[in-house]
Amino acid sequence: MKEAKNRVLLDCTLRDGGYVNDWEFGHDKITEIFQRQVSSGVEMIQVGFLDDRRKFDMNRTIMPDTQSANKIFAGLDKGNAIVEAMIDYGTCSLDNIQTRKDGDFIDCIKVIFKEHLMEEALQYCKAIQDKGYKVFANMVNVTTYSDASLKKYAKLVNKVHPFGNSMVDTYGLMHKDQMLHIFQVLDKYIDQDIMMGFHSHNNFQLAYANSVEYLNADTKRTIVADGTLYGMGKSAGNAPIELLAMYMNEHYGK
Repeated sequence: MKEAKNRVLLDCTLRDGGYVNDWEFGHDKITEIFQRQVSSGVEMIQVGFLDDRRKFDMNRTIMPDTQSANKIFAGLDKGNAIVEAMIDYGTCSLDNIQTRKDGDFIDCIKVIFKEHLMEEALQYCKAIQDKGYKVFANMVNVTTYSDASLKKYAKLVNKVHPFGNSMVDTYGLMHKDQMLHIFQVLDKYIDQDIMMGFHSHNNFQLAYANSVEYLNADTKRTIVADGTLYGMGKSAGNAPIELLAMYMNEHYGK
């Protein structure tokens, strides 16, 4: 059995899965999915988008501000899970990210951005961090980065020092060698106490296979692989969280 403590799963069904149904899961199903994820032992649960262009809707997991999550998920037990929301950089004003207080539902905010926006997006991450949240920086379409860009990016990340940094295969273009090469560059230059994530898409039917390769990467840092129920998500979908969980149970004793 492999060492399990620094291998983590994140379920993003209520966020990435929302591309399938315009985030209208229905309140009963939202709470059921969340509770089942908590009971499964998944370490991180992404509960939707923060997007101030959208109105509050109890039945949808796309929310105009952080306080909306307190209403939608009121009374639910988070167990030991870290609860996360996502922002596509530029779609949610800092005014709609309330300073975090004890008892607030959202623990962590993940910010996605393209390569040319890295500097300003990481400053936005710092501002969210200053409001009391754990922060994940998310490198959209990581295949656009050269090795030189990855090194430059790593220096910027270390200055902000977020809770985590995630690389996203937005269009499902990567085979394992490319994915592992990008990870190895980031792993070398990003501070070791920053968690590293991988978000796959299934255009080449490699989301599960690449996620398994990633979970087995030779690193001492904590790494997290994303998945969704049945792989539901944007475009060709994601790695199925239930398959990743089965793998983690068998190989990591989760």
